[in-house]
Amino acid sequence: MWQQILAIAWAQFRITRNHLPRTTFGGVLMWIISLFWYAVYAALGVVLAVRLPDVAVPQLRLWTPVGLFGVFLFWQVVPLFTLSTGWSLQLNKLRVFPVRDSSLFGIEVLLRLTSAPEMLLILAGALIGFWRHPAIPLFAPLFLLLYIPFNLFLQLAIRDLILYSFERNRFRELFAALIISISILPQFLTRTRFGHLLRPYFFATAHGSAAPWREAGSLSLGFFSVFDLLLLLVWTFAAYALGRWQFARSLRHEETIRSSGPGLVTKQANEIRLLDWPAKAFRDPLAALLQKEFRSLLRMPRFRVLFGMACIFSVVVFVPVTFNQEIRNPGGFISSNFLPIVNLYGLLLLSDVLLLNIFGLDRRAAQLYFVVPVPFETVVKAKNLAAVAFVLLQTLAVLLIALLIRAAVTPFSAFSGAAASAVVTIYLLAAGNFASVSMARPVDPSQTFKKQGGARMQLWLLLCGVGMYALVGFAFLARWALHNSDWALISILGLEFAIGLIVYRLATESAIARGLRDRERLVEALSKGASPVSAG
Repeated sequence: MWQQILAIAWAQFRITRNHLPRTTFGGVLMWIISLFWYAVYAALGVVLAVRLPDVAVPQLRLWTPVGLFGVFLFWQVVPLFTLSTGWSLQLNKLRVFPVRDSSLFGIEVLLRLTSAPEMLLILAGALIGFWRHPAIPLFAPLFLLLYIPFNLFLQLAIRDLILYSFERNRFRELFAALIISISILPQFLTRTRFGHLLRPYFFATAHGSAAPWREAGSLSLGFFSVFDLLLLLVWTFAAYALGRWQFARSLRHEETIRSSGPGLVTKQANEIRLLDWPAKAFRDPLAALLQKEFRSLLRMPRFRVLFGMACIFSVVVFVPVTFNQEIRNPGGFISSNFLPIVNLYGLLLLSDVLLLNIFGLDRRAAQLYFVVPVPFETVVKAKNLAAVAFVLLQTLAVLLIALLIRAAVTPFSAFSGAAASAVVTIYLLAAGNFASVSMARPVDPSQTFKKQGGARMQLWLLLCGVGMYALVGFAFLARWALHNSDWALISILGLEFAIGLIVYRLATESAIARGLRDRERLVEALSKGASPVSAG
């Protein structure tokens, strides 16, 4: 297995070196942010290593299972709603090579270390702290190492289960809703009284008999018991069996897809006739391109899930904050401007697939735009009109859901929310048109659970988000400075929209010229395939 690991790692290194930029500002900045993030957890590990030797053993017996239970929750739950499952094997690239299934499974388990490296730093700090404790036997902290494979096996099983479920049309949106529910749970627990009610149950679960975190904590503190050790090994073996079974299921599913032939598309039984309206409103080829955009986007799992999140998740995620503010500070900023904030958050979710990388979902098919007798300007215009239509639908959906949950909605807040969306959309379209030809990257429409942006694109998305909130924030600042004058808010948004139209025209003309000049480079960038190992 180790020879195969080295071969895959060497191939991954060569592909990364050949395809990714060596040194860019975005890459360096993302590395700095990542180093800062992990430095925080490394500092927490150092604190544990230094302070734990001074804690009494009874207190350690009380809080160690709670801490290990928190490590378990972070390791298993956080990757789900951050859509960041670490590095993973691209089985469609590796199944053609003579690599044993057991080797692939072992490599995938080792790669689960990248799903939550923060917890490795925490466990390392706890292990050193226990080792330095005068009342804990020297060998006892090593039992913490048994807690790592348990989490690795279980995380692999959960990850493959979610990925397999996302591949099935019937359950894709259902599992997306499940992940959304999990992701908003911390908001409800910290912002409402529900969290205080669940606190006793959390501690009871952490100290529950036969729980793996309790057994690992007891063994690592020196309270050795053959029964506790056997119980922890049983939990680990159960997680291993579940992970191995789920991984084998994923391999069989991959074989089924590969044997069915590449590019297999599931045809819908009934076409949605409402999508034929562009033929009545526009002339060809614009009408045909609009119909193609609507039909293709609505059939892509990644877009459907993100659009549903922009319509529903963006509302639900701010409900606990609004509820908490209404209790403590009625008429606060978030509750008074609920719709503008929710609309902007939804736009941020949609921007990656709809506004900032308009050719990403086309991938290799984008070369068709340069060989058919259709002006490239018409292609960009069709994609922008389709994006505006979906943004309008998202704005209306947010308004309806806000009315259904009886959020603080007034006619002016609805109008200001739509105006803020219009301002931000025009600027994001301008930035996206230029970025789509200068930083084009392919996006797999079937992968709803993986991040597919590089460091440069993530930095660009961050900068666009900051600019988006700065635009709207300036309008609200003017409203506050003029003693809550609604006309000041509308005037600033109107002025920004007028300037945005000019910026959009200039940016789009520049993007069209660059796209025609660098068409080979654009098509090559969109035609790149996945590496043997990719980040999720």
